[in-house]
Amino acid sequence: MITQLLPVYPPLDGTVLLSDLPDFNLQHNPTLPAFVYSPTPNSITEISFLEFARACHRVAHAVRPNRAGPEGEIAALIANTDTILYQALVAGMVRAGVTPFPISPRNSPEAVVSMLLKISCHRVLTTRASLSLLLAGITSLTPTDFPFSIEEIPTLAQCYPYLGRETYSDIFVPYPALETPQGMDNVILYLHSSGSTGFPKPIPQTNTTVLHWYSLECVTDFRSPTLRTAVMHLPSFHTLGIIYQLYTPLASVASISVYPPTSFMDHTKAPVLPTSDNIVEHSKNTQANAAIVVPTFIEIWSSQSENVDWLKTLQFIAFAGGPLASKVGDKLAHAGINIRPIYGGTEFGGTTTVIGDITEQKERRLEDWSWIRFSDRVNVSWVPQKDGNFECQLLVGNPHLNLASGRAAHGLSIRARRHTSIGRADDVLILASGENVVPAPMEDIIMSSPLVGGVLVFGRGRNQVGVLLEPRPGVQVDDLVEFRNRIWPVIEEANKTSPRFSRIFKEMILVTKSEKPMLRAAKGTVTRKATLNIYEKEIDALYETVEASTEAANNVEPPKSWSEDDLEGWLVSPTADIHSGEKVDVQADLFERGFDSLSATFLRNRIIGALRSSSDANAQKAALGVTQDLVFSFPTITQLATHIAVLVLRGNAVSVAGVTSAKEVINNMIDKYSVGLGDLVVSDVQSAAGAVILLTGSTGGLGSHLLELLLSNADVRKVYAYNRSSKTSATIFDRQKDAFVDRGLDSALLCSEKLVFVEGNSALPKLGLQDSLFEEIRTSMTVIIHNAWRIDFNLSLASFEPNIRSTRNLIDLALASPHASTLRFLFTSSIASAQAWDHSKGAFPEDVQADPGVAVGGGYGEGKYVAERLLGKSGLQASSFRIGQICGGLPNGAWSTTEWVPSLVKSSLKLGALPDAQGLVSWLPMHAVSKAILDVAFSDEQPPIALNIVHPRPVEWSIVMRDVREGLLAAQVSSETLPLVPFAEWFEQLEKRAKVADVHVISSIPAIKLLSFFRMMSSADATIRKSGRSDVEGVSQHSPRRSRKQ
Repeated sequence: MITQLLPVYPPLDGTVLLSDLPDFNLQHNPTLPAFVYSPTPNSITEISFLEFARACHRVAHAVRPNRAGPEGEIAALIANTDTILYQALVAGMVRAGVTPFPISPRNSPEAVVSMLLKISCHRVLTTRASLSLLLAGITSLTPTDFPFSIEEIPTLAQCYPYLGRETYSDIFVPYPALETPQGMDNVILYLHSSGSTGFPKPIPQTNTTVLHWYSLECVTDFRSPTLRTAVMHLPSFHTLGIIYQLYTPLASVASISVYPPTSFMDHTKAPVLPTSDNIVEHSKNTQANAAIVVPTFIEIWSSQSENVDWLKTLQFIAFAGGPLASKVGDKLAHAGINIRPIYGGTEFGGTTTVIGDITEQKERRLEDWSWIRFSDRVNVSWVPQKDGNFECQLLVGNPHLNLASGRAAHGLSIRARRHTSIGRADDVLILASGENVVPAPMEDIIMSSPLVGGVLVFGRGRNQVGVLLEPRPGVQVDDLVEFRNRIWPVIEEANKTSPRFSRIFKEMILVTKSEKPMLRAAKGTVTRKATLNIYEKEIDALYETVEASTEAANNVEPPKSWSEDDLEGWLVSPTADIHSGEKVDVQADLFERGFDSLSATFLRNRIIGALRSSSDANAQKAALGVTQDLVFSFPTITQLATHIAVLVLRGNAVSVAGVTSAKEVINNMIDKYSVGLGDLVVSDVQSAAGAVILLTGSTGGLGSHLLELLLSNADVRKVYAYNRSSKTSATIFDRQKDAFVDRGLDSALLCSEKLVFVEGNSALPKLGLQDSLFEEIRTSMTVIIHNAWRIDFNLSLASFEPNIRSTRNLIDLALASPHASTLRFLFTSSIASAQAWDHSKGAFPEDVQADPGVAVGGGYGEGKYVAERLLGKSGLQASSFRIGQICGGLPNGAWSTTEWVPSLVKSSLKLGALPDAQGLVSWLPMHAVSKAILDVAFSDEQPPIALNIVHPRPVEWSIVMRDVREGLLAAQVSSETLPLVPFAEWFEQLEKRAKVADVHVISSIPAIKLLSFFRMMSSADATIRKSGRSDVEGVSQHSPRRSRKQ
């Protein structure tokens, strides 16, 4: 296939309609990329116009086989799926003569049913796995005399069978063409409004309407072969998503960047959830040089220097859907960033230019960033208002409103001073996310309470709404928390009738002061603007409090005790509050039940508030250990209760009872997983020449180095590289290749015939493999290198049970091998398995210690200790490698930025100092550890039961930190002098930042995520300093060290 360099643009004169655009590009632009995504950091997948067009044909076959059924049948598309599939569904339905109606799954069932009834839509295409509750609500509310069907959408595999690789030679069956050309007035698509006056309204889109959309500058400005625009986070059902994820690629032959798809064979996995971080990550990975976003993300990036630098590299950053704060826009514009506002509406089209012509670009000044320029093809009328402002009216060609001027227009209710937008006249709130909130219905419900005399919902330009309440005369508000609880039932009622993005949280209730009542007009109605103006300071303070995560929930009543049972019962209440009053099963995944990032933030805040309000000193300390992603990491009430109980228990680390309890927990885990381990049956079966290796966890740092050495070893006949299945669409080969490239390893080795990639779940019976593959591995392997283990120093032992179960499954596999008596089982343990060792007794012995007290501490080390004990009981030729801190290795020294040392260095740049400590550093390069493990694997001697792997020539911590400082200053990474300060002083600064940390702070100070880990290091350094010793491991008392004699 010849690679095309320049696009052939489709004509905009009406001869090529939306139904024709995929085929036009299939014929004229087949090899050009329509969609681009990055499944892994170092790879790019392109969906060509050929592949997208064919996907549209496959959709057409699926939704209307052989063009059977009525032409123009309306089908609602209510689906939670990936962009490339969603837009293929929309275009494919149009191609089939089915009229798609993309509907936001965030709408309430009542709103959806209202729209279905209005346009007589009797067919719904959906993803049942993620939208079962919404569908159940729709079904229950639909009249019995209104029949409709619910169907599952086609899968990605059905529509893109050769995902990212399709060519002309691949199998393809075109969909039959329409016999009679469509008329320009035919409705080919429905979109819906945001619901500014109640429920959202269906808005028909004719061929003429759609043609106008993609022939205006909001789309044609993207006709540039060098432009690649990031639009991955735009909701595909929204007008903005349709315009920039469908019309722009098809009509402007533009390349757009999207998230990688997550679910290939079914719809069980949710699409990537947009965050400020992953938008930047995927934009960079796909080499996007422009982006269109909602203002929320720009505001987040504006406070992050590295992301401001990224914005500078873009040709432009455009925003739509809401206002951008003036301070943010001014700051970024003066930093040289090209900011472009886009304005339009579902009802009237895209009215403004994005890039503009050369003259406009030359005339545009820095301070003009917030100005919009209407297209010359749009007729705008500015109608004077009594208050000196103007209402923007867009004149239309087909009259539907009778105006005094005799001209037809679409009344936008946009109030403006000359050049300055002041809001919407109909009081609709536009959030920073671009979502529209209609206050009136919510306010009406809240006003029904006998406690309330006045109510105003606020939140324009913010990320969530709040409500200002004026108590009725005679209602006393002595305690804000108590009043919030009294009013909460009616707030819940209002929330139930509203979209999720507009619900009011308990923390967002503000009460008026008696000396400052709501302002009212002569007829007694509250004057919204004037009242909100006099409460501006209080509203700003409320948002600041909520956004400062750990300060958000004061005076929260804590549970009766910090036991798991009491915590579980206590968590049910705040979870129900946040979930619109609906109780959630304690075992249910909160996010599957409707939680989002905002819900998680509020629940986290209440947990912190309860810990801080407790009279238990350990609970107060535990509040500092609550990570930003707490609810995401422990998404059920039961898991949260267990984790919080452990956090509080750790505050009592010096308690003898606590240590005794921890030892019992460890022993219980050992007893549970050692059942059935006994004497090894010796076998006489001889293995074939050459070693056969089962290596778990090959895509990590150490795993990659081990794999490279094994593939380079002539004595190795085969390597089974076993890993868990990816949560993304990236193949195991791609993941492994990226790991090799990142570390400078020879990726050509991955094409070796001796390498077999295996994906499964080792915690499942037979490792989650098919019988045939399991038997192949069992009968042939001669060495197991068990390297896969979860790395998280914040978790308890219970959270590592799947890893322990995996270890037992691998032991059982080894014992069932015909080579069991000679097979070697090598386990990459950790020095953390001896984290409580008393160093006054000397170096930690290189054998398995029967006393679990040596391992008491974090769950990570305790789990490794349990695995060592199981191997000791197995009777196998097993070795546990207690490995110290591993750093980067040959050839390029790559060290994962998420590990504690890189996190420490990055955080120190923001804190303005590096931590100094007394003692030694014995970090090991990755390649040296790999060679040590393989030396034992292939040794003629029987391997020792345990080995302590640390650097034989440690150096002082201070020397390392001074070298780090010199390197940072030489690279001009920091403008600070970065002095070395005592570790305790450095940690004190870290704790202060953690107390008011939000997502921006954590991004620049990632050490906050490992606060408990660094607290332990600070404590260890204090102990070493008191002892006066300098010959022990710096800031890590639990590091086992080989004696000089060894």
